[in-house]
Amino acid sequence: RFARARGLTQRSIYFSHALRNTLVPVITITGLQLGSLIAFAIITEQVFQWPGMGLLFIQAVQFADIPVMAAYLCLISLIFVTINLGVDLLY
Repeated sequence: RFARARGLTQRSIYFSHALRNTLVPVITITGLQLGSLIAFAIITEQVFQWPGMGLLFIQAVQFADIPVMAAYLCLISLIFVTINLGVDLLY
């Protein structure tokens, strides 16, 4: 209402005031959903029998291959940190 009283156009109000405030929860949920997608990739690979990193991790657990498990978990945690950094930078 005040922006309209200052003489700003409707488009300027939407893009500079409203959109900036409404994108914060959208970016947060998108970052959380990307994290969930990565976390549940193991289950998807097991259900559909797709060979990938999830299958490698499951086989490493079955054979007690500690270096492979550690490398996989470090890679996944690096991806999570990168996603969270991207979300924080977009804020």
